[in-house]
Amino acid sequence: MTKPSTAAWAGAAALAPYAMMKTYWAFGGTAGKPAGDLAAQLEANGAPDVLVWMERHGLDFTAVGALAAMLFLAALVMPWGARLPRWSLLVPGWAGALALTPYGLVTMIAAPFGLTVGDAEGWSAWVGIVAGLAFAGLGIALGVCSRSYQRRTRRGAGDTRGAGPAPTV
Repeated sequence: MTKPSTAAWAGAAALAPYAMMKTYWAFGGTAGKPAGDLAAQLEANGAPDVLVWMERHGLDFTAVGALAAMLFLAALVMPWGARLPRWSLLVPGWAGALALTPYGLVTMIAAPFGLTVGDAEGWSAWVGIVAGLAFAGLGIALGVCSRSYQRRTRRGAGDTRGAGPAPTV
């Protein structure tokens, strides 16, 4: 059985290449990236001004999201995470596991065949593999870590470490 901390580290490792690729693109790199200005595309599609500003200043919002996901994984496995309301970690943790795992796996399988999800025309196949690995890796890590967190913080199950003070009767 995989230790939750190992799963969290594996999830973070799966996200790292994606965050680096997106940061490279935000700073003007072009390897694997479709032609065009992403900031201009975001603006034309009505994205919030803050996202356009971030993209123009070398900070891709999805790379920031990947860093936030790494912090979220840490909250699921570190003692300080048990101080947060259970639902605030379990609801997004399980939702992310159920949505991201199949999305990432399908993306990794489809990308080498030139099949994409959404508006990804012109992207290199390796971009889909990097993104698929990030999403599937995060999804699997969220599943393992959420299951562990749910068990560790359950009341009345014999092990209530991190579940807060026991209710008084």
